Amino acid sequence: MYNDQCQREGVVDFSVLLLRCYVLLQANQLLREHYQRRFAHVLVDECQDTNALQYKWLKLLAGHGSTHEGAVFAVGDDDQSIYAFRGADVANMAAFEREFHVANLIKLEQNYRSHGNILQCANALIEHNDKRLGKSLWTEAGDGEPVRVYESMTDAQEAHWLLE
Repeated sequence: MYNDQCQREGVVDFSVLLLRCYVLLQANQLLREHYQRRFAHVLVDECQDTNALQYKWLKLLAGHGSTHEGAVFAVGDDDQSIYAFRGADVANMAAFEREFHVANLIKLEQNYRSHGNILQCANALIEHNDKRLGKSLWTEAGDGEPVRVYESMTDAQEAHWLLE
């Protein structure tokens, strides 16, 4: 029903728009080469939240595997991937590193927002994820307050505890 309604109104949603553009660029070499020249430098932000189609888009626009390969820069944090429910695949980050022959991987491990005790807990939890690329967060901000666990029966009780 959704697709029928979109068809009647002549509209597409974002995922269909991506797919149609990808198919067009893939099938039309002249158009593809035009955009590869126009976008000689490509920046991918939040790479951990890209899906399979978006990763294919990247390879197509970057001219991956062709003589038109442009400069590609990707930023992401595999420990902050939250859009799997929308098809995002954190494995795209490892694929990017492998397929684009990343020679200069920079890990941003220094944290400026949290204290050491929080980061120690975070590192202890995320190290069990065997699909992560790996990093160890640290800070110069000192240990901070000890981490405490509080369990409440309701959100109102939790809010009251936080306020206290």
